[in-house]
Amino acid sequence: AVLVVACKGGPVVWTDPVFASRPPAPTDATPAVKVSDPSGCPESFRNTSSGQNKYTAWWRVQPDSSALLMVARSSGGSDWGFAVVADSTDHGVRGCNRPAPSIAADSASGYVHVAYFLEPAAGAGVFFAHSMDSAATFHAPVPIVFGHNPSRVSVASFADRVVVAYEDPNAQQRLIDVALSRTMGHLFESRMQATMDNGNASSPTVRLGSDSIFLWWTESSHDPFGEASRPAYRAATWR
Repeated sequence: AVLVVACKGGPVVWTDPVFASRPPAPTDATPAVKVSDPSGCPESFRNTSSGQNKYTAWWRVQPDSSALLMVARSSGGSDWGFAVVADSTDHGVRGCNRPAPSIAADSASGYVHVAYFLEPAAGAGVFFAHSMDSAATFHAPVPIVFGHNPSRVSVASFADRVVVAYEDPNAQQRLIDVALSRTMGHLFESRMQATMDNGNASSPTVRLGSDSIFLWWTESSHDPFGEASRPAYRAATWR
């Protein structure tokens, strides 16, 4: 069985969720990095690589408990360079008690993409920003979706395509949605629900192939006496 969702540029065709014999999940977490930031949240560091470049993104907490989204680059095995601020608009007071950002890089274009939950003055939600110069500067962030529930996110890129998977910040029952871009993240043309209506989904991890989306998440039980949680996976054809 499949789920077909209308999408600008062609349909997205999802397979059924898989709970057993699924492919191994990649991780968006990172081993210890050598970025020195006394105000950085230790559990928030996330890494990616592209060719000889490595990138890391993390939250730096401000004195008022708001946070700056930081990104740094290491080229050819060198030390981490000067960190840049990818987003400085947070007005939240969560300190380090916030979901980690997600970062992806594309070797063909040199673009670096970040997705994250933030609470700016205009309204909380899931946001996206990207760099066109290997993380030297970042364009102004754009909202993926507004909502007040802190949401874990995952971003992936392949050539001119970008996908952001995120916990729906407005859903009373936990769902994972995806936002799709065919324009390197300049515009997200489609948004859709990627997990089941009767599920209880969290902690997405997303990857892209040339014409495919691969999504992993954690499915929690509604039954307090049942299995607490189990890994889940589904894929989609995106042409």
